[in-house]
Amino acid sequence: MADDARKAELIAALDLARSRIAVNAGALREDLDPLARVKGSFRRHGLAWMSGAALFGLVLAKLPARKKIVTVDPKGRKLRDAPKAATAGIILGVLKIVFDLSKPWLADWVARRATGYVGHRVERGAAPRGR
Repeated sequence: MADDARKAELIAALDLARSRIAVNAGALREDLDPLARVKGSFRRHGLAWMSGAALFGLVLAKLPARKKIVTVDPKGRKLRDAPKAATAGIILGVLKIVFDLSKPWLADWVARRATGYVGHRVERGAAPRGR
């Protein structure tokens, strides 16, 4: 009899914990949805959003135009920055190739780090934060 009562208590506690996790997961999903948050904010504070957009547009319109900088050598000829641009292009191309080739390794490393972090928190008995 005592075992049956203990089993019923454990089942009830497990159901309660599962329902709390479901509620917290739903709330977290809502909190992490940026599009829904922006839409809701726009619905609630539409005038503020429109005023801010108008002010931002006004500030952008009043900014001075960028001046083109032309460098001239002592003889009066324009200097070109072609060698610098070519070097920068080569460097960026090499960096892109290196990054593309290292993506699988980086993803694996981040996954291992995250798994270790989560495992460490579970071992310490850190409870997830609830609302």
